[in-house]
Amino acid sequence: GGLSSILQVLDRQQINVEYMYAFVERCGGNAVIIFRFDETDKAISVLKAENISILAGERLYSM
Repeated sequence: GGLSSILQVLDRQQINVEYMYAFVERCGGNAVIIFRFDETDKAISVLKAENISILAGERLYSM
């Protein structure tokens, strides 16, 4: 699934997840996962390079 794919990408780059929270978006029913990484900037870079969607904080707070 989606989470497994994300974790595999992070594992290949040796990026650790310190913790995460998951929930389903009210409108649209999309899964949203909030991560805390040991190397945040590197994680964002790697996820963007793999075309994994990253929400801006403002969008997250408005959910």
